[in-house]
Amino acid sequence: MLIRTTNRFPSLWREFDELFRADAPATTNQTAALIPPTDVVESDKAFEFKLDLPGVTPDGIDVKLEGNLLTISAERTHEATEEKNGWVRRERSWGTFARSFELPESVEGTEPQASYKHGVLTVTLPKKEVAQPKSFKVKVEA
Repeated sequence: MLIRTTNRFPSLWREFDELFRADAPATTNQTAALIPPTDVVESDKAFEFKLDLPGVTPDGIDVKLEGNLLTISAERTHEATEEKNGWVRRERSWGTFARSFELPESVEGTEPQASYKHGVLTVTLPKKEVAQPKSFKVKVEA
């Protein structure tokens, strides 16, 4: 089983930004923070993708399955703040991300399922049924 992942935000841009922001800690890098951690689990019947998307509304999530490419994109919006609040530190990021996964041929793309609960998006893609050998009794007449 091979599932390849591609990110739409190349690390080259992240390194370029950090070059000019050498005094800023790496944890404040918004691009890196927007790429959600993902678990991919394979069972006998399906592939299940779980992405952590805290702070994202269900309306801000888009799941597309085109051929053998699963693309998940979402937007986390920026909270309106007043400058008089006196920020000490700001680490939570906002913006748009897209993440793609190249799927194996064993995925059945006609019945994907997605749910979003407690900040975790779960996308389930069933596998194609494999032709199982069938045996049957042959009646032999003498």
